[in-house]
Amino acid sequence: MADYDFSTLNSSDLEGLVCDLLNADQPSNSNIKFKTFKDGKDKGIDLLYSSPSNKFDHVGQVKHFYRSGYDAMISLLKKDECLKVTKLDPNKYIFATSVDLSVGNTEEIQSVFKPYIKSLNDIYGKKDLNRLLEKYDHILTDHYKLWFCDTSVLQKIINSDLEYRSSLMNDEEFRRKLRLYVKTPLFFEARTLLKQRKYLIITGDPGVGKTTLAEMLAYEYIKDDYKLSYIIDDIKEVERILLPDDSKQLIYYDDFLGSNEVEINKAKGSEAILSKILRRIKQNKNKLLIFTTRSHLLIGAIVESERLQQLNLKENVSKLELTEYGKEIKKTLLLNHIEESSLSDEFKNYLKSSEFVNFIVGHKNYTPRIIEYITDKKIVGNQSIEEFKIFLKNNIETTSKIWEHAYNFQIGDSDRILLNTLLTFGESADLEELRIAFEKRIDYEIKNNNKQRIQNLFNLTLKRLNEGFILFKDKTNKIQFINPSFTDFLMDYLKSDPIEINAMINNITNTTQLTTRFFNLSTSANYIMPEELKIKILTEYQSFVNNTDEDSDLLKLSLVMYKYIEKEKSESTIIKILNEIYDWQSLNDDMSVNIYFREFLDKSKHNTNIYNILKDKFIEIINDLLKGIYDIEEAIDLLENYSRDYNINYRFVDTNEIQERLEDILTEHIDEKIEFLKETVISYGEEEIEKNEINGIIDKIKSMGINIDENILSEFDENDWYEIATDNEFRRQMEKDD
Repeated sequence: MADYDFSTLNSSDLEGLVCDLLNADQPSNSNIKFKTFKDGKDKGIDLLYSSPSNKFDHVGQVKHFYRSGYDAMISLLKKDECLKVTKLDPNKYIFATSVDLSVGNTEEIQSVFKPYIKSLNDIYGKKDLNRLLEKYDHILTDHYKLWFCDTSVLQKIINSDLEYRSSLMNDEEFRRKLRLYVKTPLFFEARTLLKQRKYLIITGDPGVGKTTLAEMLAYEYIKDDYKLSYIIDDIKEVERILLPDDSKQLIYYDDFLGSNEVEINKAKGSEAILSKILRRIKQNKNKLLIFTTRSHLLIGAIVESERLQQLNLKENVSKLELTEYGKEIKKTLLLNHIEESSLSDEFKNYLKSSEFVNFIVGHKNYTPRIIEYITDKKIVGNQSIEEFKIFLKNNIETTSKIWEHAYNFQIGDSDRILLNTLLTFGESADLEELRIAFEKRIDYEIKNNNKQRIQNLFNLTLKRLNEGFILFKDKTNKIQFINPSFTDFLMDYLKSDPIEINAMINNITNTTQLTTRFFNLSTSANYIMPEELKIKILTEYQSFVNNTDEDSDLLKLSLVMYKYIEKEKSESTIIKILNEIYDWQSLNDDMSVNIYFREFLDKSKHNTNIYNILKDKFIEIINDLLKGIYDIEEAIDLLENYSRDYNINYRFVDTNEIQERLEDILTEHIDEKIEFLKETVISYGEEEIEKNEINGIIDKIKSMGINIDENILSEFDENDWYEIATDNEFRRQMEKDD
C-alpha cells in the first residue's frame, strides 16, 4: 500500500488532494461533486457539496496535524470545530486528516461531531488517504508535491549539488520549502518550455521567486535520476562538466549574468561560450540547462550582443514578473508562511486578519521575499504586538528597512564587522581567509577605537550569525551571505558611511578583497586608495597573495598597482612581480583580468622596462590571452596588434597552441553561421557569401604565418543548401499566407 506522510503538503494542498480523492471515489452515477474554496476563514467548510434542497448538504473538514499529532487536533475539534458544524447543520459531515488514526481515535472524532458524522467510514486518516491514492494513482499527476514524500527521492535531492545553497538543507527543511511553495500556472509553463527547448532562462526582479521556481523544476528532474550540477560563478564550468554522452544531466546556474557590478563585468564576453553551450545542450538527448537572471540584465545583454540576438533568447524565457501573482496566490503564499512560522499565535492572528491581508496583498512592494522576512521569528525579534504592527507597516513601505532594523538593532558591533568584512570578498569567502581579515579588523578596532579583545571572537560571531545573516558549511569551508537582498542592502547602506568604508579598505588583507569591491579592474573605482594601503601593497605585496593561486594574485596585484598607484612609485614593484609570474592561466579564467591586461599591454609598449619583460614572455601570455577570447575577429585583431607592437613574427615562434585555439574559435564561428543559415537562408547561393567571408578570415590568419586546418570548412559542403533554401522559402510563404 502507498505510504505517504503528507509532510510535503501544506493545509491548502491537503484540502485539494482530499477533494480530488473523494470525488474520484464517488459512484459513477452519483451527482455529488465536492469543491474547495480560496484560503481564508472557512466557517468550518473545507469541502462542500451543495444540493437544491440544502445549501450545506455535504460538508467536509480537513486538518493537517501531521506535526502536532492527534491530541492537539482533537482538542481543537472539541473547542472550535464542533460549534461550526452545529451552525451549518449539514445532512452529512466528512472529516479527513493527515494524522494516523486508531479505531478509538475514529470513534472519538465521530462522537465530537455527533450526529453529523453518520458513519466511521466518513472519517479518513492517514492510512485511508493512502488507500485512496493507491486506488486512484492518476491523482498523483496533479499533486506533484506528494512525489517528494518518498525517502529515496528525498535523499537524491538532499545529496545533490543544490545542498551547497543552504546549510539547512535536510529532510525537514526540504519538506518545509515544498509546503511554502504555491503552485502557479507559471510552474507548468516553465516545465513545458524546459522539456521542449532543453534550456530555460527565468528572469524577474530581485525577490520575486526566480530561484524558488528553478529549484522546484530541478527537484522534479533529480527525482527522475538526473544528476544536478550547480554552477557557482563562471559559465565556463558548464563547458567542463557537460558530458558528451546520453547520461542525464541538469545544469543550474543562478544569477548567471551576475548580481552586482563585479560579477556583471566578469560575465561580459561570455555570450560566445553561452552560444556554444546551448548548441551542445540541444544536440544531446538528456541534457538540460536552467539559468536565472534579473530582467534588466538580460535585456541589456541582448541589446549589446549580436550573438544573443541570433540565439533569440527572448523566446526561451519564462519571465517571472510580479504582475503574474494574482491576489489569491499572494494570499495563499502569506498563509503558508504564517502556518510554518514560529511566531506566537497573537502575531499570527494579526497577520491573518483582513486588515493586514488586504494591506499586504494589494501593496506595490509585495514580494515572496518580504513575506518570508515578516514571518521570520529571528527578524521580528521580541517585539510587543503594537511594535510589530508598526514594524510591518514601516518595513513594507520601505523594504530595505527590514534588513536595516536587523543589522542595526538585532546584532552587535563584532557581528557587523564580520558581515562588512565578508562583503569585501564579494558573495562568499573561504573560512580561513575571512578569519584572517576579521582578526585584522578587530586589531584595528582595539588600536583605534578602544575595543576590548574577546577570546575566540571569530567563532562566537560566526555561530551567532549563521543561518540568520550568513550560511556556513563545514565540508566546503565557504561562508556566504544568506540572501542576495541582504548583500544589496549592505552595499547600498554602507555608501553613506565613509568612516566604515575607510576602515574596511585599510584592513584589506588579500587580493580578492582589493579587486572585488573597491579597486576592481573592469571599471573606475568609486574610492581613493589610502596612502597607507598603497605603501603596504608596494612593500609587502606577498602578504596579499593566496598561495593556492599565487600567479593569479600576482598578476591582479600588478594590474591594481598600475591602475591605482602612481607610476613613479609602482613601476619597479610591477616589474619585479611580472618577473615572478610563471603561469598566466588567470587571463582566460577571469574576463575582467583578460580585458584590463590587454589595456595594460597597449599602454606598456611605450615603457621600455615593462615592454622588455612582456616581450620575453609574449608567447606564454598570448596563448592564455587567446583562451579567454571567443570571437574570431577579436582574436585576429589581438594577434595582429601585438605582432606589430611587440615586433613578433609568428613564422619564427612556436604557434601550435595559437593555431589550436584559433581553430577552436573558428569552428564555433562556422557552426554558428551554419545554424543561422539553416534557419534563415531562402535563396540558393547565400551560403557562398558566408563561406567566402570565412575564407577571408582564414587567409588573414595564414598571412600572419599561422597554419589552419584545410578541412575546417568541410561542414559547409555537407549540407544541401538548395533544399534548405527551398524549404525555408516555402515555410516563409506559408507563414505569410496565414
